[in-house]
Amino acid sequence: MLAESFAPEEREDEAFTFTAFAKTSFYQKVNNELVELSELQPGQKVVDLACGTGAVTKLILERLRGARESLVIGVDLSSTALQQAREELQSVTNNMVQFVQGRAEQLSQLIRERVDAVLFCNAIHMVTDKSTLSEEVFQTLRSGGIFAFNTSFYEGSHPPESEQFYRRWLMRALRNLRSNYGLSPQRAEKVESRRHLAPEEYVQLLEGMGFKVKEQRIQTVQVPLEGWVAISQFEDWIKGVMPGVPLKAASDSLTEAAAQVFEDMKVNFIPRNWLHIVAARP
Repeated sequence: MLAESFAPEEREDEAFTFTAFAKTSFYQKVNNELVELSELQPGQKVVDLACGTGAVTKLILERLRGARESLVIGVDLSSTALQQAREELQSVTNNMVQFVQGRAEQLSQLIRERVDAVLFCNAIHMVTDKSTLSEEVFQTLRSGGIFAFNTSFYEGSHPPESEQFYRRWLMRALRNLRSNYGLSPQRAEKVESRRHLAPEEYVQLLEGMGFKVKEQRIQTVQVPLEGWVAISQFEDWIKGVMPGVPLKAASDSLTEAAAQVFEDMKVNFIPRNWLHIVAARP
């Protein structure tokens, strides 16, 4: 997932992907909440934007309950992720799921026929031009079609009680980085993927594009250590908090620090808020 699009470019080092985080049980529950809010029905045609390796695609297929007339189209920029998705879902009949490589900004060109729903799980914050994205989704949906997305990167995603953890985690990670590797992050401007919108800004954006917002919900999720370790293995997160640092050194420092701070604070979970929005094209 890059700032100018929604999925990672091909890269030589595939070790630092979103795969580990996507497979955590709590994250699957978060995305299943969005799938349920979308009220998908058997027989519908659904697009899974930024489908990655197919974790959400699988949830959508389960919701549609194998109806032959249903079709799920996974869209992602990474051919590597799409190949893994095909392997993960190889037991599903070909006429129920398809995969398309391409950018969000070109969605209406990638998906020629109108669809019933577009789901975009935990990636909209990575898109620089959200107006263009929203317009592309609008053009891809039939009348009455649903655009549903969620994100844990927005104004309000950090409950006040979690702030101490974030401060201590980053401080400990920086200390680990210096002591273990003799490195420090480079000073840099805040990356686009970390410039957060408020919920009302998302609503204004959608309504300005012609959508009618049906549901806006904030879900507080108790994220275990497993989640913080997994996100510490994701390239975009690593670059956001430790710009300019080699990925392995930064990942190791963040992972070690997360475990240390969990132990110091004597906690099993740290809360984080997910924003879910469901909008319809009139």
